[in-house]
Amino acid sequence: MANNTSKMSKEEQLDWYDRTHKNWRSWGSWFSWGSPVGLGLFFIAVCFCIWLLGQTFGWN
Repeated sequence: MANNTSKMSKEEQLDWYDRTHKNWRSWGSWFSWGSPVGLGLFFIAVCFCIWLLGQTFGWN
């Protein structure tokens, strides 16, 4: 099912774009590099990977 936006007016196209991308923008704002939440999760994931490698290979 193709979405034909060429038959929509400019205002309808903007409304459609806002409705279809609204949820992705909200996720992006929380998990982006500029967000403390996203940056914190990134560092936690890196630390976990380093810890896991250390446990696996016996690094001291």
